[in-house]
Amino acid sequence: MNNQMIVKIEKCLDKLKQKPIKISQKGFIINQFFMDKLMYKIQDDILNFRDELKEIYLSLNLNQVYQIEIGENKLNLFLDNDTQIEISI
Repeated sequence: MNNQMIVKIEKCLDKLKQKPIKISQKGFIINQFFMDKLMYKIQDDILNFRDELKEIYLSLNLNQVYQIEIGENKLNLFLDNDTQIEISI
């Protein structure tokens, strides 16, 4: 993933940090869960989400992301395998 996309993702996630969020996955698997206090880290093109209060986490390989959409209080990541991940308040 190029650095411009990573910077855009980080800017959006900084606004959502320490807030309760909903993470939805749409595609061949449909899933939804909630985090009370979002923490995130990007290392070696892996985006790691973790809830500060619970043992809930999600790791995404950013090399699979081909498109991002950023809205107010929302981030959509489109992955190679026809999967969409939405992070929102």
